[in-house]
Amino acid sequence: MRILIVDDEAANLQVLERMLKSKGHSTATASSAEEALQTASKERFDLILLDNVLPGISGMQALPRFSMSAPQTPILMMTGHADEELRKDALLLGASGFVGKPLELAALEKAIQEILPR
Repeated sequence: MRILIVDDEAANLQVLERMLKSKGHSTATASSAEEALQTASKERFDLILLDNVLPGISGMQALPRFSMSAPQTPILMMTGHADEELRKDALLLGASGFVGKPLELAALEKAIQEILPR
């Protein structure tokens, strides 16, 4: 799978890239929602991992915009501030799934399997 990872913390990007590459996935990264939207409009991805707390527009604000730049790409929202209301809002705005941070490889793989068709 080709996965776009969106997180403003370089350490998180590196960890997620390592985790996903260890499972055989190809990755690209973006450190803001604006950068991710541009990248997603130019390249095809099988999945977008989108952090909520970002500089500029938040992941939640970006969710509806991805429907234009990457309409067929499922989005897995990630956040360290997970609560039920935020999860519901993310799903209503277009997220395909929701996972709390810090992420563990097994939990991330399970969340990916739940939202991607085989």
